Amino acid sequence: MFIETSRPRLEGDKARLMSPTFNINSKSVASSSSASNNPTYCFTFYYHMYGKHIGALNIFLRQKGQTPTDTLVWSLTGNQGNYWRQARVNIHPTTAFQVVMEGVRGSGIEGDIAADDVTIEEGECKDSPPNSEHPHRVIIQQNTRFGFMFHTDWMF
Repeated sequence: MFIETSRPRLEGDKARLMSPTFNINSKSVASSSSASNNPTYCFTFYYHMYGKHIGALNIFLRQKGQTPTDTLVWSLTGNQGNYWRQARVNIHPTTAFQVVMEGVRGSGIEGDIAADDVTIEEGECKDSPPNSEHPHRVIIQQNTRFGFMFHTDWMF
């Protein structure tokens, strides 16, 4: 995913990507009637947030039901340097769910947000994300009519 901040984009404009819907593992839930024993999933991705006008990158857990609910589970704002960094987020759904990635445009045109290598796995995240750059990543900027690029397995 890539959110491009050039005109005609305005401060606060958002690009949202939604994962496919995941059903929680029924074996994990059936083994206990306690809500605290619902399965945990580890949502992992790399992000790049560089420039003096960076807005925000937000991750929401959208739980399905008669009225879907979005819960903010991770957020980062501002310039994070010219590096790819990894984030790992434990999520605790109680019903079928989606993960929503949202890029928010900052106050000017100098700052783009990208995300890559998105995975979701059952179980707790194994260890804390490193705060070091990812040496094997390159930024490929492509301006599109909509101002962002997206991973083909996700929809907007």
